[in-house]
Amino acid sequence: MSHEKVLLLKCKECHAAFFTEGESNFYKKKGLHTPKRCKSCREKRKFQLEQRRQKQELNRVLANLQFEQVEEVEMQSADPNTILYIIGNGFDLMHGVPSSYYHFRDSLGRRNELRKTLEMYIQKEDLWADFEESLAYFDDEALLVTLNDWMDIFDVKEQHDDDFSAADFFMASEAAMSPTYTIMDELPKNFRKWIVTLKPTISNTPLKQIINTEARYINFNYTEFLETIYKVPKGNILYIHGDRRDTNKELILGHSDMANHELDLNPSDFKSDRLRMKNQTTYDLHATAGYQLGNYYSSTAKKSSDVIKANKATFLAFADIDTVVVIGHSLSVVDYPYFKEIIRKNKKSSNMKWLISWYSVGDIKRIDAFAKNLGIQSKQIKLFKT
Repeated sequence: MSHEKVLLLKCKECHAAFFTEGESNFYKKKGLHTPKRCKSCREKRKFQLEQRRQKQELNRVLANLQFEQVEEVEMQSADPNTILYIIGNGFDLMHGVPSSYYHFRDSLGRRNELRKTLEMYIQKEDLWADFEESLAYFDDEALLVTLNDWMDIFDVKEQHDDDFSAADFFMASEAAMSPTYTIMDELPKNFRKWIVTLKPTISNTPLKQIINTEARYINFNYTEFLETIYKVPKGNILYIHGDRRDTNKELILGHSDMANHELDLNPSDFKSDRLRMKNQTTYDLHATAGYQLGNYYSSTAKKSSDVIKANKATFLAFADIDTVVVIGHSLSVVDYPYFKEIIRKNKKSSNMKWLISWYSVGDIKRIDAFAKNLGIQSKQIKLFKT
């Protein structure tokens, strides 16, 4: 039997034999301490320590909570004319719908060109955690530094050269900017393809006491489960970012409106030496590429102002709302404009009651930031756990 297979240690937790001679030599070469637990027990312990840390943080946050927390919310008997529900993706998740952006990522597969492009060019440690806002963090410089290479590949001449070709010039620009085209072209198609496959995996109704079917709703989801699970009439629901059943309309997703995002093409300001301009043609090529990057930011932005304008009458009808119930919404900055419009159109916004669901410490922190940004007083907010 090979020495590589000889087991040298027993785990102090489960007492199973582990650790081969090869592994021992590796640890010694790296100057690492010999583990006392097998891999399975190390992972289990790591998970337990993380759970303990999260629990301690939650207790600390709750101890300093400035909002009243309620155990139960009963809305079925309330006046539906004065209630507005805000429904976010947490609603679908509560009903077993695999609808997180991590699920979207997994649906693409590891070899998908869109996924590879996103993970290569989006400058976020975990772009899928807040996917929509992550789209605004495109690595501009990573593309721009390739322009000189593409100029060489397409043999782009200087503009005063008799052999200068505009076709070569624009092909070099498009080649360098191809990742932006991939995201702009493939994201809407892949996203809708995934959305239409979603369905609940549990049959119970955990929000039965909270949902008032006669009230009004703003549904940030693209799915119709408010209708199918709780029998909320379709006419009571504003599918603010689109309804997956309507194939004639594009589903809306994206980052905060970046209309003012401008690329600084001043050569003296570039961080990379490779971006410094050699001649006017190089400068013009960077300017052309910069224009395309501007198109990317505009194309991937969520045009909240346009959505609000298109639903002006609906927002006006919220003037008499006195209670807003937020269920499963992350309260991401990208959606602040909608909440601000609800407050702006309300007759007595300072007296509005906000019932907001939470699930994690992160939710509570976002609720706190949300209240401060929108000027909602702590006494107006009550939290309930889902």
